[in-house]
Amino acid sequence: MHKHHIHIVGCVPRSGTTLMTELMITCFDIDGYTEHEHSIFKEFTNCSDVLCTKNPNDIKRVAYPLSINPELYVIYMLRDPRDAIASRSHKNNRADKKIWGNLADWKAHHAIAEKLENEPNFITIKYEDLVSHPDSVQALLEQKMPFLKRKALFSEYHLQAKPSDKSDAALGGLRPISPVSIGNWRKNKPYIKAQIEKYGDITDTLIRLDYESDSSWLSELEGIEPDNQDESIKQKSAFRRWKEKNITMKRRQLFYRLSQSRRYGKTIALIRNALRKL
Repeated sequence: MHKHHIHIVGCVPRSGTTLMTELMITCFDIDGYTEHEHSIFKEFTNCSDVLCTKNPNDIKRVAYPLSINPELYVIYMLRDPRDAIASRSHKNNRADKKIWGNLADWKAHHAIAEKLENEPNFITIKYEDLVSHPDSVQALLEQKMPFLKRKALFSEYHLQAKPSDKSDAALGGLRPISPVSIGNWRKNKPYIKAQIEKYGDITDTLIRLDYESDSSWLSELEGIEPDNQDESIKQKSAFRRWKEKNITMKRRQLFYRLSQSRRYGKTIALIRNALRKL
């Protein structure tokens, strides 16, 4: 059992979850963490005072854990949908850096986040705030999670961080926090236009989230030829979707509940982790 568990999720991949994770484990006294992504339902065998894990797509899975575990805190990384879906992977610094997001996923995931926004242990952080005012975001997190003990300022994390190889690849290398990536969607206007044509206008959402003040931004897409060839979609069969919702998810929820047992939780974690290695 862990005294406190912080789990970091995102609106889509490339929303700042890796950066937030590295900031947390570098700048706060956190004694439990994993190298890179870790499912909310995957047990962590070592007991910690503060455990910090992350998985961007777990926004789809955190509602149940939040409802039964008062020591779970979820940090939701929100990013301008245009930048989030057009952000390309830094992995291997290849010329054909892959786009990981699409507007359908962003809309679906943010709808889940909006339903959770009144949960006291669900904390929304805008990526844009984090990279523009990192120390203010750090102070907010300390207010929301008073058990955190600061070791360094977020703005100085690059001086002390030692990210894993996977995290370093996702970050594109260790460097000072900077807002330079805000607005990068303008380098991918054909993709943005194609996504809007396919999944619908997002102007009202942008205004509500203070990313735009009106619809004038759409003028930047006038005359742009839509190009959707970079869209990444993993289609699941109807049976697989049904199985995941009605069987797999319920099994994961059951084992999560059992893993929270003070008497049996650690034993269950050890057994399940041993079985995964068979």
